[in-house]
Amino acid sequence: MTVKLYIVSFLLLVSCSKNEHNKNQNTAHLKYFGFAITDCGANYLNHVDDFVNLVDMCTTDLTSLKNRVETNTLNNNKVIIHLQGLFINPVVDSGSPTGIRYELLSNYAELFNTWKTNNTFISSEKVAAFTVADEPAWNNMNMADLATITKFIKQAFPNIPIMVIEAPDVIDNLEITDDIGWIGFDRYATLDPLNDPEYLNRLKLVKSKRTNSNQRLVLIMESQWLDYYSDEGFKESVLIQMANSYYELAKKENDVIALISYLLPSGFDTPDQKGFLDLNAEVQETIKAIGKQIVN
Repeated sequence: MTVKLYIVSFLLLVSCSKNEHNKNQNTAHLKYFGFAITDCGANYLNHVDDFVNLVDMCTTDLTSLKNRVETNTLNNNKVIIHLQGLFINPVVDSGSPTGIRYELLSNYAELFNTWKTNNTFISSEKVAAFTVADEPAWNNMNMADLATITKFIKQAFPNIPIMVIEAPDVIDNLEITDDIGWIGFDRYATLDPLNDPEYLNRLKLVKSKRTNSNQRLVLIMESQWLDYYSDEGFKESVLIQMANSYYELAKKENDVIALISYLLPSGFDTPDQKGFLDLNAEVQETIKAIGKQIVN
């Protein structure tokens, strides 16, 4: 997920009485909490295993993921598995917002079928969702290719949802089919998503993209810190208010199934990026408490 900056310079307006009201909400719909980039190159699960139940993991080749999945699900967790590398070739495209265009690999069927043969153990018992294209419209992906990929995977694993997360400014261009089960967007540096009109308008737009009543929403909250934020005059402690606002919104929205925080390790996107593991203790404890409430 590419970092995009949307600093909002207004104070949080969530009153104590409103927080007390939200404590009494039915939150059975909110089933999962986890971090992006938990097991992608290195496995950081041991740092957070006591307050997550969703583990984000990446495929690196066509071999079996059984040992990694078994390790990641020892504590009754489930995993999200990234399959993008089996389907997509990122090519340079100066007309794309990112400078990259996602193209469908010509041999995707061969790659995926080999991977599937090596991973016959996979089921919805351990896998919460697959993800196949990070911010597809933002990366100028042909929506017909996205539909081809999701249909192909859904035929192989009909009981496992496919998740698509889009960038906030191109949601209009995103096309969702019935084969996509989880949908969301990322809009970083939003201080108070619960009350931010721009964020809520994008959430409304994402909802309108759904094609059936079984499709669920995913909220992407923020557990990163960039030098840019400090340069704009913000202190890292603002992430406490931000995290609580995301949590309140996730409880309020009955179709939200998962709250995923971006991200766990530092330096993944840029050298100055601090992930959850390097945030100050007060911020960490706030996010940890949210995770425990969801998981427990």
